[in-house]
Amino acid sequence: MNHHINDDNSDSKCTCGETHKGHICWLSRMGMIMEVQHLSENPTVSCSNCGAKANLAHNVCYPAPLAPREGH
Repeated sequence: MNHHINDDNSDSKCTCGETHKGHICWLSRMGMIMEVQHLSENPTVSCSNCGAKANLAHNVCYPAPLAPREGH
């Protein structure tokens, strides 16, 4: 499981307002690793801002679909 989170200030680039507090980059920064693992067990999207991978688009700031993995 790859949870690539840049150390840049992603908060300042997100325009989601209060919704940002549920995004993987915010959860990671708050040390909520169990929540991050739960939200990224079967990723379908990645954040074009920070690279975080998530199960659902609403868990990242700028979702972009992941390419399907071979064999799945």
